[in-house]
Amino acid sequence: MILIQKLWIFTVFLAVLSGVRAINVHISKENYEVLKGDSATLTCTFQSTITPQLAIISWSAVGTQPDDQEVLIVTHYYPMKRTDVKPAYADRVLMHADVLRGKAMLRLSSVTSADDKIYECRVLIPGDDEGKSAATTRLVVNEPVSKPVCGIQGTVRSGENINLTCHSEEGSPPPSYRWERWHESVGSKRRFMAHTTTQNGGVLSLYDISNETSGLYSCMSSNKIRTSSCKLNLTVLPDDFPGSDVLAGAVAGAAAGAAAGVLVSIASVADKIILGDGNNDEGQTPPKST
Repeated sequence: MILIQKLWIFTVFLAVLSGVRAINVHISKENYEVLKGDSATLTCTFQSTITPQLAIISWSAVGTQPDDQEVLIVTHYYPMKRTDVKPAYADRVLMHADVLRGKAMLRLSSVTSADDKIYECRVLIPGDDEGKSAATTRLVVNEPVSKPVCGIQGTVRSGENINLTCHSEEGSPPPSYRWERWHESVGSKRRFMAHTTTQNGGVLSLYDISNETSGLYSCMSSNKIRTSSCKLNLTVLPDDFPGSDVLAGAVAGAAAGAAAGVLVSIASVADKIILGDGNNDEGQTPPKST
C-alpha cells in the first residue's frame, strides 16, 4: 500500500515537471487597441525546454465572425533568418524574432478597419511539441465618427408626422446618436424636447407637428473617440399653405433644396443668430444647459 502511494506521488511529480518543461507561448495582452491609420505592435513570448536548433514562428489572423477564414500573415525561419510576408501584407508588416530570448514581435502599419481581427502567434520547435505552442490576442481598431448628415423624411406641414434623420458613415465603435432642440430663453440657451417625440438610433420622430415644433434641432453622433454634430432649422407650414405638400429632404451642411413651399433649411446664418456661433466643429458638443 505504501509502495503504491509512493508510485502515485512520483507519477504526479513527473506530470507536473513535464508540464513545466513543455513549450509555452504567451501574449500578455488580451486586447490591443489602436486608432485607424496608426501602427500596432503585437508581442508574444515563448519558453522552450530545449535550446532551439530550428524554429518556425508565424503570425496569422482570423475575423471575428464564425465563417471567417484564417489568413497567414508572416512566417520566420530560424536559424536561416528568413522572413516571408504574404503579398496582401507587403510593405505593411514588420516581424522581429529573437528565438534564443523567446520573443516574436509583429508590427502592422497603416491599420484599417479590416485589420480588426484575432491574431495568433505560433511557435514550432522540433523536439519540443508538448504544451502550448500558440497564443491569441484581439486587435481592436477604433475609428472616430465621421461628421453626421441630418435630413428630414415626411411632409413638413401642420398635423403631419415626420422623421429627422442623423447618420455617420464611419465610426468604430458604432456611434450613438442624440437629438436636441434648441431655443433662447431669457438670454440663455436651453434644451427642450416635446413630449410627442421618440428617439430611435439616429431617427427622431415628431408627431402631429405644428408651428410650435419649428426650431433649431441638433444631432450629436458619438463614440469613445470623438463627438461630431449636424444641425437643421425646421419651419412647419400651416396645412393650408400653398405647396406645403412637398416632401422635405434637407441635408445638413448643404442648401435645403429649392422645392416651393418647403421652408426647411440647414442652420447656417440662422444658427449664428440663434446660438451665437452656429458652427459646431467636429469633436465639439453643443453648450450644456444652465
